[in-house]
Amino acid sequence: MSLSSWKVRAGLPAGLLIVLLGAPVAPADDVGVGGANAAPVILTLNAVQIPGKKFRIYGTVRDETPGSCGVVVTGAASGTVLCDSTGAFTGDFDVAAPGQITAVAGDGQLSSAPATLTLANNAPTTTVRCRRLGNNFTFSGTVTDEAPAGLTVTLSGFTGLNGTTATVTANGTWSVTVTLSQFASGTATAKVTDWYGLTGQASTPFGG
Repeated sequence: MSLSSWKVRAGLPAGLLIVLLGAPVAPADDVGVGGANAAPVILTLNAVQIPGKKFRIYGTVRDETPGSCGVVVTGAASGTVLCDSTGAFTGDFDVAAPGQITAVAGDGQLSSAPATLTLANNAPTTTVRCRRLGNNFTFSGTVTDEAPAGLTVTLSGFTGLNGTTATVTANGTWSVTVTLSQFASGTATAKVTDWYGLTGQASTPFGG
């Protein structure tokens, strides 16, 4: 298997981690003398939340042979991802709860200084509006969240409306049509819950 074909690996054998991380950390400014190997350096470390309690962690590593480097991630996310020939790395990691991660790059002989990053998650928000056509009431809105695709919006506030759900699309929009009695009216509340259990809600009058 070529290095470029590897994806995130969780729970790697200790022997493989030793190969990736190599010897103890060398100074980050060690550029090698007389052709000697220099320690890799993590130049950038970034993350973006993606649907399903996951984060995409990516960045770049500097090394004489970046394609031979691996990056070991520990903390809120755990696993190993290998660099391509330019030193770029990216991998999708399961993250049970947001928090700090530490990344260390290794070239098989030397290890980089650790780089840290906090994986954050903010509560979602939503808007809600209602459009009526006869007895059909269409409720819709837009969710703002780090990873809105696949989230669920739940409506409440009226007997025929309680428990109605809509799935949020990748651009954050959602919509659901409900058939109610011609005299239905009140205040509808839309509540969205994100991947980590945080919620946001909004309300709108309808009917009448």
